[in-house]
Amino acid sequence: MISIPTLALALLSALQAVDAASAGCGKAPPSSGTKSMTVNGKQRQYILQLPANYDRNKAHRVVIGYHWRDGSMNDVANGGFYGLRSLAGDSTIFVAPNGLNAGWANNGGEDITFTDQIVAMLENDLCVDEGQFFATGWSYGGSMSHSVACSRPNVFKAVSVIAGAQLSGCSGGSTPVAYLGIHGAADNVLPISLGRQLRDKWLQTNGCASKNAPEPSAGQQSDIKTVYSCSRAPVTWIGHGGGHVPDPSGTNGVKFAPGETWSFFNAAVSGGSNPGTTSSASTAPATTTSPGTQPTNPGANCSPRYSQCGGQGWTGPTCCQSGSTCQLSNNWYSQCL
Repeated sequence: MISIPTLALALLSALQAVDAASAGCGKAPPSSGTKSMTVNGKQRQYILQLPANYDRNKAHRVVIGYHWRDGSMNDVANGGFYGLRSLAGDSTIFVAPNGLNAGWANNGGEDITFTDQIVAMLENDLCVDEGQFFATGWSYGGSMSHSVACSRPNVFKAVSVIAGAQLSGCSGGSTPVAYLGIHGAADNVLPISLGRQLRDKWLQTNGCASKNAPEPSAGQQSDIKTVYSCSRAPVTWIGHGGGHVPDPSGTNGVKFAPGETWSFFNAAVSGGSNPGTTSSASTAPATTTSPGTQPTNPGANCSPRYSQCGGQGWTGPTCCQSGSTCQLSNNWYSQCL
C-alpha cells in the first residue's frame, strides 16, 4: 500500500511537472531547420533541431549553443551542438542562433533580445520544460553564454562557458545561476586569466566559499576540476593545459567538455552536487551503471527522470526515481528514462 506521504510527494512532483510545461505542449511542432525572425528591425536566423522522436506532450529540455567569432549557427549544428546532441537522446531541443557580423557584440542588448524572442517562440510553439533552459558556447559563444546568465537568470538554469571572456556584456549579474567554466592555460587568444574573472564573478554571486583551484601548466596534457562549495548555485571550474579550443583534451588525451557540460546541466536540475572537490575531470573514477537496473525501492535520493545516473566522473545517485530506469548512453553518460 502506498503511504500518504509518498502519495503526497508524487502528487507534488506531478504538479511541478505540469507547472514547468510550456504553452506549446500539445501543439503540432514546427519542423527542424533554419528559421528567421525580425529582431529590432533586423533579420536574424537560427537553426532549430528537434529530437528525432519529438513528443508534443512531453516537456523537453532546451540547450542554446552560441557560435564562436567568425563561426556560424551551421558550425554549431554540424558539430553536434558542442557534442551534446549525442548525449541527449530524445530529451532535448537544440537551438543554434546566428550572430551579427559573425560574433556576439550584443550592442544595446540586441543579442539578448534575440535570445528572448527565441525563448518565447520555444515556449509558445513547442513543449518545453521552462525550468530546463541551458546555454553553452566557445570563445565569443562562451562570452554570450555568460551574458545570458547575467541578463536572464530567471530563464537559464545553468551555463557552460568554454574559453570565454567579458565580451558580450553582463547586464545584471546579481542573481545566482549555475556556472561551469572551462579554460586552457595555454590559451593565447583569451588568456585563462579572463576566464578566471568570469568564474570569480559567479563565485561571489553564487555565495561560494573561497578555495584554491589548481591548474595544469601550459602545454601539459591534463585537466583539473574544482567544484566549489556554494550556498546559492553551483560553480565548477576546469583548467586544462591546452590552448584556445572548443574540445580540449585532458589527462590521457580524453576529450571531456561534452560529458562535463552535460553532467553539470543534469546536476543543476536535480540539485545534486559534490561540493568542495578537486579532481581530474577526465580521469575521475567511472561510475558504471547497467541499463535498466534499479534498486528494489528507488526513493527520493535517486535521480529524477531525464537526469544523470552514471558515467565517467559521475559522483551522484546511480538509481532512478520510480517510473524511470537508468539507461546507458555511452561511457560518459547514463540517463534516467
